[in-house]
Amino acid sequence: MEVEDKLTDLFDITVDDFMMHAKAKEDGLQVSQVSSSFLYSSACYTGKYFAMKSSVEKVDIEEFIQEHKEFFESSLRNAIKYYTSDE
Repeated sequence: MEVEDKLTDLFDITVDDFMMHAKAKEDGLQVSQVSSSFLYSSACYTGKYFAMKSSVEKVDIEEFIQEHKEFFESSLRNAIKYYTSDE
């Protein structure tokens, strides 16, 4: 198995784990509350990543934020398309 395939598998496993945890929270919270919690957690984790990365190399905070905003927007649009398609 190539490194890229391994990383893709690990990515998919991580996403599945997060989705499983989110769905488990739906018993006690509204879906919007779960979504907000995970979005905030993602922002915190990404902030931690920025701090780690910027401690070893120069990172432009505005470029970093823009890249993550674009990734989030693309991911959100793809997820909406996926969950609203009739297929």
